Amino acid sequence: MEHTIKKILVPVDFNEPSAQAVNYAGALARKVNAEILLLNVIYTPGLLAQFFSDSENLVKITGQAKEKLIELAGALKNKIPEIVVGTRVESGKPYEKILSLSEEWGANMVILGENHQCGNPEDELGTTVYHVTLKSKVPVLTLKGDISRMKDHIVVPLDLTKKTSEQLSAALYYGLEYNAVIHLVSVLAGGIEKKESRIYKKLKEAKDVLEQKGVKCKMKLYKRSEIPPFKRVLEYAENVDAGMILLMTHQEGYTYDNYIGAFAHHIMNLSKVSILSITSVSNNLDFAPFFKALVDPIGVIIKK
Repeated sequence: MEHTIKKILVPVDFNEPSAQAVNYAGALARKVNAEILLLNVIYTPGLLAQFFSDSENLVKITGQAKEKLIELAGALKNKIPEIVVGTRVESGKPYEKILSLSEEWGANMVILGENHQCGNPEDELGTTVYHVTLKSKVPVLTLKGDISRMKDHIVVPLDLTKKTSEQLSAALYYGLEYNAVIHLVSVLAGGIEKKESRIYKKLKEAKDVLEQKGVKCKMKLYKRSEIPPFKRVLEYAENVDAGMILLMTHQEGYTYDNYIGAFAHHIMNLSKVSILSITSVSNNLDFAPFFKALVDPIGVIIKK
């Protein structure tokens, strides 16, 4: 079986969340026979810029970062000898370097460690996570909480946009590869009865196809209410004890002010579990080759 996850980029800041991301990337790389690149970005904002303007200091800090990365790569290789692990040190804004290197290197996935938690949904995410997840042209996995539970129950919020094939293909992949239970969820936008709505039909079709392919699947459609949709999704994720939310972000560079931007922002900001975000411009990762024998008569999963 040919896998298309061939290159995994892992930004590292040497804190515990990024170390967790390295270990998870190693396990995934072994499973799909992928290569890993560990990246550390040296950021020199404000007053620090004067210190780093001395080339000797920058060379010293860069050398230390390279040594730490090589040590981290070596530890991973000791655990999983069969994988290929490279290292890279850059200087600049972290999210800009992550995005540019991801494209330059041809990454198929970015894995981030994230320990940001806040109580107010209007608060901003960390700049790096915010920009990378919303602008990446490949899927981004942001690790949170107990990652050992990621493969057990996965929540997939759906809407009526056409670009959900990648999202459902990823759900199918996780369902088959890890025997995960997929939980499809959505919220009615109007006062129409559930079973008469288009989103109900979409949820039902997706559930039927996933189940036909051997994936355990459940669905939930909430009526319209004063409770924002993002809160419904987070509430549902907690109710089903989800280990991951698989989120479609639809378009590159959307703003917080629009509905899709606000929904994704809140989910990523307030989720207590990991998020796999896939933008509609994701073009380097096609889950379809995992399922060459897949037949989708209603066109829900794979659309050519």
